[in-house]
Amino acid sequence: MNAGDNAVDRAGQLLPDAPWLRALGDNAPKFAEGLARVSDVIVTDGALPAGLKALFAAAICAVKRDEGLLEHFLTTAHKEDVGADQVAGAAVGLLISRGVRPHELFVTAAERAYGGPVTIDASPGTTEADVAGAYAYFQNYFGAVPDYVELLGERAGRALEGYFLMREAALGETPLPARDMELLLCAVNAAEYQARFVAIHARGARRAGATEEQLVEATLTAMPFAGVASWLPAAQGVIDSRDVAGP
Repeated sequence: MNAGDNAVDRAGQLLPDAPWLRALGDNAPKFAEGLARVSDVIVTDGALPAGLKALFAAAICAVKRDEGLLEHFLTTAHKEDVGADQVAGAAVGLLISRGVRPHELFVTAAERAYGGPVTIDASPGTTEADVAGAYAYFQNYFGAVPDYVELLGERAGRALEGYFLMREAALGETPLPARDMELLLCAVNAAEYQARFVAIHARGARRAGATEEQLVEATLTAMPFAGVASWLPAAQGVIDSRDVAGP
């Protein structure tokens, strides 16, 4: 086995059923080795467990509308003992971040990967909300009420109440722990080249106990699916979040 074959086999642990990998190993063995080294970080336990990184990769593939890889990574997450309730929580986070279609694709693939509906044993909780309470929530989360929140509160208060209810539920009230939800949103936003939102959720992840190594591994999951260009906004977001003390 030559070096190119070894790299192809390792990259294939991340990207199965990719016949183009063999040609890449022949045509650009150095590139194949680079891809394999990134893949090594994603598919093995490190600062984050491999199963959690598979869940992040699944969320990214839902956003990219890659249904084959989406199901593959959810199947991997299942094999790595990521619970169905955590997958259901991730689906809620994906819905608030990227809307209805990625959520629908994610839930449908999760049902196939887990052999049935993925559900949350949720308590009814409170659905009471008002503009003042929403402002208080964002004040606590950000340390100030962002201008875009104030705008919504001033011009469409009921919509702000809805935004607040969805955000509080998604980021802090599902079986996916707050740290991991914030890391998932970092990964998705890195894949969409959104440094500002990587920074927002990196700060949230740090406040929830994430280390910088965990932030790097989470955002690195975007690279095979969004290119090396995804690392620039990922790195910028992580660096910008250093104004929050972490472990």
